[in-house]
Amino acid sequence: MVTVNSNNSSSSTSNSTQLVETVSIDYDDFNDAFLTCATCLCVYDGVERAPKLLPCSHTVCVHCLTRIAAAANNRRTTQDLNNGRGSGSNTIQSQQQQESQTAQQQRQTFRCPICRELIVVPQNGGVTALPPSFLVNQLLDLISTHRRRTLIPTCCGGGVLSSHINQELLYCETCDQVFCSVCTKHETAIGGGTLISSKSPPLVHTIIPVSVAMKRTSEIMLYKANECVSKLNCSRDGVCAELERLDTARNECLSTLDDTFSDLMNIIEVRKQQLQQQIHKACDAKNRILSQQLSAIDIEKTKVMDECGNVNQLLDVQSINQRIQILNDRLQKPTGGIEEPRENAFIALDLDLTAIKNVVNNAIGQMGCVRTTTTCPGNCTLNVAESNGENLLIPRLVDTQVATLTAVDYDGKRRNLGGDPVIIKLIGPLDDTQQEMAPNNLGHLHQDNNTSDDGVRIVDHKNGQYTIRLRLSNCGRYKLLVYVLGRPVACNGNTGHIDFSIIKSIDPICQYSRGPSMQQPVAIAVDHNSARVYVLDTGNCRIRVLDTHLNYICDVQNIEAMRGRSSTGIGLLSDDTLVTVNWRTNTVTQMTLDGETVKSWTHSSMIEPMCVAVDRIYDHVLIGDSSCNIHAFKAATGQHLFTINNNKSNGKSAECVGTFMAIGPNSQIIVISGITTTGCRCLDIYSCKGTYERSITVMTATDKSTHLYSSLATCNNFILATRRHYNSYVIDLIDMETEKLVNTVDSNGCKLRRPAGMVAFSELQDSVIDDSQQCSSYYLLVTDVAADSVKKYRFF
Repeated sequence: MVTVNSNNSSSSTSNSTQLVETVSIDYDDFNDAFLTCATCLCVYDGVERAPKLLPCSHTVCVHCLTRIAAAANNRRTTQDLNNGRGSGSNTIQSQQQQESQTAQQQRQTFRCPICRELIVVPQNGGVTALPPSFLVNQLLDLISTHRRRTLIPTCCGGGVLSSHINQELLYCETCDQVFCSVCTKHETAIGGGTLISSKSPPLVHTIIPVSVAMKRTSEIMLYKANECVSKLNCSRDGVCAELERLDTARNECLSTLDDTFSDLMNIIEVRKQQLQQQIHKACDAKNRILSQQLSAIDIEKTKVMDECGNVNQLLDVQSINQRIQILNDRLQKPTGGIEEPRENAFIALDLDLTAIKNVVNNAIGQMGCVRTTTTCPGNCTLNVAESNGENLLIPRLVDTQVATLTAVDYDGKRRNLGGDPVIIKLIGPLDDTQQEMAPNNLGHLHQDNNTSDDGVRIVDHKNGQYTIRLRLSNCGRYKLLVYVLGRPVACNGNTGHIDFSIIKSIDPICQYSRGPSMQQPVAIAVDHNSARVYVLDTGNCRIRVLDTHLNYICDVQNIEAMRGRSSTGIGLLSDDTLVTVNWRTNTVTQMTLDGETVKSWTHSSMIEPMCVAVDRIYDHVLIGDSSCNIHAFKAATGQHLFTINNNKSNGKSAECVGTFMAIGPNSQIIVISGITTTGCRCLDIYSCKGTYERSITVMTATDKSTHLYSSLATCNNFILATRRHYNSYVIDLIDMETEKLVNTVDSNGCKLRRPAGMVAFSELQDSVIDDSQQCSSYYLLVTDVAADSVKKYRFF
């Protein structure tokens, strides 16, 4: 096809016309030139004469190549045999020839019949393994599908005697008009001739023959029709699959119904058998008594008959009278209670049918219900959590909300009920070079209401919304696919899956940045009931009150307790009062939440108190001093209870920047031990009465330093301990039960420079109707003395 661009210089506008002409090619010439094997002169086909592309770029049919390769192999074999006869006496040469023959057999070669270039036959498959000639195959397909005679529409505007009756009609794609180039000038000019023009802005008119236009439009129409048919076939397949799933669901429901009522019938049958056994047991007991009585009567009867049977043999009247007297006595006096039945035949079955029927009817009437849904998976929306980049980053072992699924019905309205079958497929971790992985091999299937510790969890809010949360331990890239009613749900309207990565870095979710600045925040406490955080702002001699999102609320001041800017510890008592220590005045002060002093006390054994820990169960106040000794006081009276002499400190109290002790879940006292080795750190655990119980040794594989832990905090069964790592600090998460390091809180973009006070707490994640789906998130608040800030982390 040749394209010619021509512009009409006499036109008053800048429109131009593009004429597209076609070139006819003879079919036989085209076959001889492109679709015929140059060796056997046979036309290529897809079976016996399949075209093969040689490395020299020539195309030869597979039939010819097979014969050529076989002939070359026969010649090579004959030469090898001749060479073997001439040097048969030489053993070394024979071995070399055998090796050469083996190598040649492994790599057979022949020469191209056109250019004589040496061609190597593939070892696996032979000549048939050579690549096909894709260009020749495409030409064969083109010829086979388009080999037909095309009708060329011609002009009949001039009548039968017209000089251009065979003039082919043209078609303008821009104007969508058919015209004759002789009868009509297709241009936008003023005056003269029939004009076929457009009112649109100046355009380039693309003109092609009508036959070509018909061919193109026919192909486009067929293509669109095939697309519509393909789409309808997909829809039909989806409906058929849904019908199959419907039949499967019906069979499952009927099977469950049969099993359930079979169990109920079994329960009724068991009760029936129990009543039958009771009836038989009562009847057997009465029968046994009556049978014994009947045996006694028969014995007595036999005795009487025996005594009176020989009356004819008695000759003495007195003997007869004596026996008569004996019989009279038996008739007048009871004979062992055998005259009356010792048992009766009464037995009845009492069934309160009215009450039982009402109970059974109510119970069975409330048992089970058929539930359906109008949710349309194609209309459901899946909103993914915000991410800084293209990929969603989730910290390791941190329970995180990934997405929110909203159920929508077929009319586009949001559903207000839950209970839809939601299925999650988790694929990963993926390799760096791996883009797609088979769900059957690596997919972890999580169904609705899954609450596994390491995996995906779906929270049904019973209002048409579902929260997808996950907590994974293995770092890497993952894919998450969401299915509703067995059909995939699009993510953000585009992709059908969620891409995310599990990383080791745990960044703070927020930090104190608004409100008045702080100076040396050394300690922190949290009130779970009012959701308030109390930060000891030592440099400003005040207590800063924040909410759990680290928003500023107010300040609390107590001049006596914070004299000399020397307050170093703070705690919250069970009666909602604060307790602080002052290392310079060596006093402990209890104050209200408004800053009014309740009482203060001291003790001679305290030397520069540094930190405070409160046992809210036993109402104990624990004070740690500069010698790493712990002094316990009764909060109500200030009475000294006991002292824990930490003999394992080894004079390393200077490394304990913050609170070097914490209270465990069962009121255990956890203290940082001074014993350490390379990569190992120890924690000592005491009872609530100060008795030593055991030690925990924490091993870190990546950190081989000997720095001690500097600050402690607890939450449930977790211990959080800060340690120095190069030029910053990290926080180790330790499980008290297993005594193993679970995770390490470390941020790549926001390092801890000098953490002092720490406090950990938990909050419920989602408000759901079903309490079994409730789950908590664990948070940690840390004060950084070097940065004069407070940071909040989610650590589990």
